[in-house]
Amino acid sequence: MGMTFTLPKLTRKIFAYVKIVSIIISILIMLIISKASFSGEALRELESSLRIGSTFLSLLFRGLIVLLINAVLVALVRTLWFHFEKVPENTAVIKSGDLFMYKAGSIAGISRLQSELERIIESSRGSVVGIVNTIVSMGFSLAASDIHLSPGADTVEVVFRVQGNLYPMGKIPLRLYPHLVRRVKILSGLSIFKQGVPQDGQLNFEDTAFTARVSVFPTSNGERIALRLANVNARIMDLDNIGMPENILLDYKALLNRSQGMIVITGPTGSGKSTTMFSSLLNIQTQRKDSVNIVTLEDPIETNLEGFQQTQVGQATGLTFPTALRSVLRQDPDVIMLGEIRDEETASIAIRAAMTGHLLLTTVHANSTSGVFNRLSQMGVDPVQLSSAIHAVLSQRLCRQLCPSCRKIIELTSFHVRQLKLLGVEDIPEGPFYEAEGCTECLGRGFIGQVALFEMLLVTDHLRDFISRGLPAHQLSREARKAGMPTLLDHGLDFARQGKISLTELTRVVSE
Repeated sequence: MGMTFTLPKLTRKIFAYVKIVSIIISILIMLIISKASFSGEALRELESSLRIGSTFLSLLFRGLIVLLINAVLVALVRTLWFHFEKVPENTAVIKSGDLFMYKAGSIAGISRLQSELERIIESSRGSVVGIVNTIVSMGFSLAASDIHLSPGADTVEVVFRVQGNLYPMGKIPLRLYPHLVRRVKILSGLSIFKQGVPQDGQLNFEDTAFTARVSVFPTSNGERIALRLANVNARIMDLDNIGMPENILLDYKALLNRSQGMIVITGPTGSGKSTTMFSSLLNIQTQRKDSVNIVTLEDPIETNLEGFQQTQVGQATGLTFPTALRSVLRQDPDVIMLGEIRDEETASIAIRAAMTGHLLLTTVHANSTSGVFNRLSQMGVDPVQLSSAIHAVLSQRLCRQLCPSCRKIIELTSFHVRQLKLLGVEDIPEGPFYEAEGCTECLGRGFIGQVALFEMLLVTDHLRDFISRGLPAHQLSREARKAGMPTLLDHGLDFARQGKISLTELTRVVSE
């Protein structure tokens, strides 16, 4: 492989030298122009035409020309420098050998990795490549969903989100951070000289089983980096094991066996919608075996699903959800997984697909099961079509699970009672209820792991009439509860009495 010519990073110090040399060259060019017979004569004629008669005005005019030449030279040098400053393509990837899977064990193992990261940062002596590789490796080892690099006044905080909780992992010296940001940008194909604007990309891994979405955002202390990690080869959970209550699970499995219609999953970011979606597809594949053609449209592809036809949409491919959905209908699918309905065009095509012989699973961002119908109506979908096409809406939340080693029974306080009443609970249920103090097993947090809360609104004949009339979300929810729909709060109260979650955590999550 031939050698690639590169330049060092264009720091402020180097750029200051560039400007000094540029101004000297600009002055020399001006002197040459003034002394040369042809160019000197042309310059004097230009001054005469502009009625520049005095020596002072002549010097001022020629000084302005020097500044103009200098500006052109500086811009040219800057452009060329950034071109040759790029790292060769073969180094702009995290190689498989650079990812090391640490034996993290339980949450208690985080403290060991914190010490290890601190040791590596101190021993790197300015090498950000090793630091980046270590941080990403530890993130995947702990099954972290997110990694945050937050610059402060003196240091940069490294924080992992593991099982819904944020854990500080270490601090990076501020002097190394610009080089670390540049390394992450290069690995993500982002511009290394844009520093005042947000940028989004994706880390390049040699092993395509790993993906990490990158968000770079400007702050008062520098650029903040957030990485969203995903292992596309991660095992898909069986639908029976995701924590869905038995009364909901039986109805939900029956809906997955239908040949057409739409099932919508809703919930905030990070509530486990993708897990439920993939578990649902796996259940369909298991039940129907080779007699089903399942296609997915994702942004991005989060999990490799054997036997499924997966397509990535988004800016990376130039393929939009509406275009992909319209085209994939000609691929003879039985089941379509649509990552998200975001706009009127996608919603319209999805409804038509669900009414013409396809089972379509998708997600919609809404505050509740009943709110999904209002959200789709705002996108321009006819409520009558919604009532006909949608079989059910599943809403879910993730709650932090109490640490079994330090949880204890508590007495209800007036604060707990007030929180429940604000959520519409008139008759306060009997306990016991629990809280956790924190211990070595949970690193003093009081939580280990997460549990999911579910609520499913089944579109029955009774509710179909209300939906077709465009009933507001709160009224539709009231009618669904009258018809016997168990709510997120009901599911959460059961967990609270079992000691799985605290009332404070329940009210925090359900009120989202």
